[in-house]
Amino acid sequence: MKRILNIAHRGFTRHFPDNTLEAFEAAIRIPVDGIECDVHETADSRFVIFHDNAIDGRDIGQMTLRDIGRVKLQEKYRIPTLEQTLELCRGKTLLNIEIKRVSSLDRFLELVRERLQPDEVVFSSFNRDIVIELARLAPDIQRGILSAFEIKDVVGMAKSASSGMVVARFPSVSNELVRQVRDAHLMIFVWGCVNMTEVRNALTMDIDGVITDFPDEVREELIRIYGSENL
Repeated sequence: MKRILNIAHRGFTRHFPDNTLEAFEAAIRIPVDGIECDVHETADSRFVIFHDNAIDGRDIGQMTLRDIGRVKLQEKYRIPTLEQTLELCRGKTLLNIEIKRVSSLDRFLELVRERLQPDEVVFSSFNRDIVIELARLAPDIQRGILSAFEIKDVVGMAKSASSGMVVARFPSVSNELVRQVRDAHLMIFVWGCVNMTEVRNALTMDIDGVITDFPDEVREELIRIYGSENL
């Protein structure tokens, strides 16, 4: 039986800031099937895990890794590097890396390949050009095109980006959209569910995975559907 995957959005963030090693460790302990995180490139061509483009009002692309290393979130938590995140997740869970602003894709891929096998990682981005370049540089690693709004031709969007996966926001996902994606032999993941009611609706569809801020509750629902022995 094909099972829908439970992906923790930026880790398990109930008790820890998102995109921190502590949030990732908490997600792994649940356990989850995968963790979604965000990556940016720094001024000195290093890579850090953070969602926004700026930290404390400073653009990440204009900060060095040393600058970022001085930052403490909530006066306690460090912003992790890509390498730290890869090491933590290796052999424990799938890592879904959303690429925010990265220009040195070849160097980024080199670091990923040094630590993870192709089936241990998925790349995604809202930036179509990045997804196309990933298809050229790393055709053996699954790629997804992200969408936040309803798209009339989601299959065309994915194919134009050389993407084998659609990562769509829940309100725009319907059974008809999922059917179109399946007919095109693409994968589909859902994000943006704001509560378990929306998650339960998503789980009735023929999707591959759901990315949420409450992966512990999603796990309980998946146990109810599939049984604990299948998780």
